Amino acid sequence: MTGKTHLAFGILLGTSYALKTTTDLGASIAMIATTAGFSLLPDICHAGSKIGRHVKLLSHMISFFFGHRTLTHSFFFMGLVAVLLTMLNIDFVYIVCGLIGIASHIILDMLTPRGVALFFPLGVKVASPINFKTGGVVDLSLATTFSFLTAYLIYVEMFHRTLSWIN
Repeated sequence: MTGKTHLAFGILLGTSYALKTTTDLGASIAMIATTAGFSLLPDICHAGSKIGRHVKLLSHMISFFFGHRTLTHSFFFMGLVAVLLTMLNIDFVYIVCGLIGIASHIILDMLTPRGVALFFPLGVKVASPINFKTGGVVDLSLATTFSFLTAYLIYVEMFHRTLSWIN
């Protein structure tokens, strides 16, 4: 999937999680941004990705040693990130947001023919039986759909809050 699709899905899931867990606007924005940012993180193994372009040296090193869609697209990576964030004393809610973002990325990449090494370091690739070409019509349609769903969630929440103020 493209970076746009990963970002749109991360924003959708971050918005959904924030709306379910807090009414504080600042916390909601931070949760959405954290989920969105972490939804791009697994592609750090690809120097041409949205995140890889900003940390080229690290991106090339990860790609050289592990390849694309291996380490950074696995349960192992999710565990590493959770441990690192815990060691950095990051608030639990933001650790959850980060893991949701990474999981959203992995799930979308499982919808491509190449799949992901979900059980890294085992070399087995996991892909959905129904898959779509990266950058194809379905990929771009998903990005649009996720964006509309995010707008719909926000609209429904605003409508719900408005009704609760009236009553």
